[in-house]
Amino acid sequence: MSAGELLTELLADLDRLDPDRAGLEPSVRLEWLRLARKAQSRVTGLCSMLAAEAEKADAAEKATGSPLKVWLGRQEPLSRSEASAVVHQARALAGRPVVAEAAVAGRVNTGQARSIGRLLDGLKNSLDAPQLGRAEELLVGWANRMDASQLEGAAAKVLAEVAPVDADELLERRLQAEAEEGWRNRHLRFWPVAGSMRFEGSLPRVEGEAWVALINAHTEAARRTAIEARDPLASRPTLEQRRADALISLVRGVSKSKPVFGAGTAKVIVTLDYAMLAADAAGAGLIRDGEKLSAGELRRLCCDAEIIPVVLGDNSEVLDVGRASRFVTPAIRTALVVRDGGCAFPGCDVPPDLCEAHHTRPWRLGGRTSLREMVLQCHSHHGMVEPARYATRDQWEVRIAEDGLPEFLPPRRLDPERRPLRHARHVGAATAEGSGGTVAASGATTQGGARRPASTAAG
Repeated sequence: MSAGELLTELLADLDRLDPDRAGLEPSVRLEWLRLARKAQSRVTGLCSMLAAEAEKADAAEKATGSPLKVWLGRQEPLSRSEASAVVHQARALAGRPVVAEAAVAGRVNTGQARSIGRLLDGLKNSLDAPQLGRAEELLVGWANRMDASQLEGAAAKVLAEVAPVDADELLERRLQAEAEEGWRNRHLRFWPVAGSMRFEGSLPRVEGEAWVALINAHTEAARRTAIEARDPLASRPTLEQRRADALISLVRGVSKSKPVFGAGTAKVIVTLDYAMLAADAAGAGLIRDGEKLSAGELRRLCCDAEIIPVVLGDNSEVLDVGRASRFVTPAIRTALVVRDGGCAFPGCDVPPDLCEAHHTRPWRLGGRTSLREMVLQCHSHHGMVEPARYATRDQWEVRIAEDGLPEFLPPRRLDPERRPLRHARHVGAATAEGSGGTVAASGATTQGGARRPASTAAG
């Protein structure tokens, strides 16, 4: 069947769709949603391939005398930027035949295809044509177990496979180029709209992380203040509104005080391998969501911040850091951030700054404030796993597995066997208690340029 015949038949079938979906079982609804998204992804891939082929053949110019993006804008209500995006995606797939074929076959979704293209674009100055072809095949093969963000951050893994001899040097060059590009691209624009001030901008990665951490800290403080007020008539702002309130609070605070040089630096957690750093090895530091830092960036960050060491085991397990208090200590909090990377509930992407430290065994039942009995949870999932006092609910449970990582047991109504699930960050990870290995570190504040340890994070 040709592409034209298939698409014509597909549209005719959609015209015959029964709109009545009342009374469906929840499992059926989810299965239909899965199938619809899979179909959407494959049709999107086919659309991009057809657009790429049409542009290569100058079909729009020959048939209508107009560029393809102009023709697209006449065929459907697309803005100029939307039509340009369609053409841009088509061009990206045109140069990636393996990705294009996988997209049409449903082996990669639209987001994964874009991420693979961006990563390959970033590597094209470091690898030759055969190496790029091999990298494309590898990334498509990994797409069945890595999401779009994981694929885009897989540069080190790709280089280790296709250029093992020069991998470290190539990665460091790429990281340094990205850092320099981040500085070149920094900007801030703002303009008034009705009663608001709209703005957009871009910050270098490290400075951007510090800004996000500062905003999230104020956001969380505002949320807790609202909870403690317990005003039933008070409106409940959204997360985005609380972030805006945090920025307003920061602006007001700065306008009433004089800046103090070198003080008030926001904390940014960085996983650090001192041996790699000393050797100028690429990727010696990992910022909060796993993005690698160049050795130069990491040294600059360490010069401006305190270092809170967290000893990791041989396989990167964060060791116990304290048990003395019911409330989580700064050291344990740092260790949780390093281990969990955010809410540990499967599929949740809430960052660490907006998470709470949850006791897997409640304090009232003898639970300890230690890394082996705690896990980061966002506000929503914390409530889902918090045990009912009299255990009357069929609910989710969380526990720390033998390898030191959190796993979640679904309610029996969802899985009678209660097979444990893990977040994608922890799938395939294996840890074991030990000594030595690497060291994790986080930046904190400095006073007068002197480095002053805030706390020891290794117990």
